Amino acid sequence: MSGPGSVPLAPQGVAQKTVHGAFALGIRQVLVQGTRVLGGIFLARLLTPGQFGIYAIVLYLQTFLTAFGDAGLAASLVRQHEEPQTAEYRAVFTIQQILVLVITLSMWPAAPLIASKYHLKIQDAWLFRLVALSFFTTSFMVVPLVRLERHLAFHKVAVVESAQAVVFNVLAVYFAWRGMGAYAFVWAMLLRSLVGTVLANWISPWRIGWYWDWTLIRAHLSFGLSYQGIQVTSLLKDSITPIFIGLLLGTADVGYITWAGMVAAYPVLVLFVLQRLYMPAFARLQNHRVQLVALAENVVWATNAIAAPLSVLTLVMIVPITTLIYGAKWLVALPYFYLLWSANLFVPTATPAMSMLNALGKSRTALLFAIIWMAGTWLIGVPLILLFGAIGFAIAGFVVQFSNFWLFRAAQREVPFRILSVITPVWAIAAASGIFTYFLYRMRPPLHILNAGLYGICGTLIYGLGLFRFYKGKMNAVWSALKGAA
Repeated sequence: MSGPGSVPLAPQGVAQKTVHGAFALGIRQVLVQGTRVLGGIFLARLLTPGQFGIYAIVLYLQTFLTAFGDAGLAASLVRQHEEPQTAEYRAVFTIQQILVLVITLSMWPAAPLIASKYHLKIQDAWLFRLVALSFFTTSFMVVPLVRLERHLAFHKVAVVESAQAVVFNVLAVYFAWRGMGAYAFVWAMLLRSLVGTVLANWISPWRIGWYWDWTLIRAHLSFGLSYQGIQVTSLLKDSITPIFIGLLLGTADVGYITWAGMVAAYPVLVLFVLQRLYMPAFARLQNHRVQLVALAENVVWATNAIAAPLSVLTLVMIVPITTLIYGAKWLVALPYFYLLWSANLFVPTATPAMSMLNALGKSRTALLFAIIWMAGTWLIGVPLILLFGAIGFAIAGFVVQFSNFWLFRAAQREVPFRILSVITPVWAIAAASGIFTYFLYRMRPPLHILNAGLYGICGTLIYGLGLFRFYKGKMNAVWSALKGAA
């Protein structure tokens, strides 16, 4: 299968495409994360912590099923240097559909047992069956999205994912407002997958077909299983909340931890989406080490420059944010938030570092770190949870974050890019703007959401001025590149 993106790009072309992709994903993030944040606010106000916990459980299940059903095949197609032929796409699609059907059909008889373990009514087994149907539907959008990502056509990917985000959040809030409880999430999830599948196949059509070629499949599985093992291992790490805490302490504690983690992660949400841009860009520069080092340092600077002010301002203003926006019922979860917030110091650098290892074919090294994080979370978290309750999970998460220093060293052994000297100045500027904002709101506490928003805007402006003062040339270059991408 050929197309305009089938010709290998020169390093300059990769950089240009990367900027265009970043611009498209940035525009997407305004819509996607805006609807997600608003959806989270409305759901937190409409639902009890217990219902919010059920939402976290079904969302985790859908993500877990997707990870097992993909087997890393999509990432293997994205990373491949040569343009895949139609037979190759069909071979990957065939093995993936076999996996998806097996998992979906297995969920049907297992659903009543899962519902009973969480002390739900027997008819609530349909929660988990609808999640399985959503998973099956989503599998038909994988190949179209792979083809778009291979060509770095992220502006088209943004259309699909923006539509999905709007559909899910609007419908979930509407269904929750209508009193549908946990079913609000699963119906919204199913409709989101239908919309995404239709749009993806319309924007990037391909002739669906089945083709069995074990040689092709085995070649993709050799990379894909290691790559997907990272996500599966990460999900096993995250399962401590919906499974261990949910079964041991109940859905309310799952709800509190989920809320705290959700709010703590808002500043870095954009980075999780942009990592889809890192891997294909890094992969295409793997034979051009000078350009790869430059791109790696620019990416690390940019991710930290984005995350630092958002993280700091969220930290210093979390009390008025919680009270005025989410409701006072969530104040009890602030100790969890403070500990989980520490991830913001590491994630902006860890995300591109992991993508670089995968792009260079070091998926087993990346998998090793995912296993370390998973094992650390369980080995440290379980005894702390048994001793101290849900706060033990947050303590474990804080301790495990320090293992990221090993990840940074492993990435630097492959590509000698700088980290500390690149990120320290932007965090210092963010800290200064955060301290100013903290004393400002302490002198005159905000009584309305508008007041809190104005304080946040003041802190952001101070940060922006400081960044411009020390990085004028870099910011002008970024602005020129973005104007060209637009």
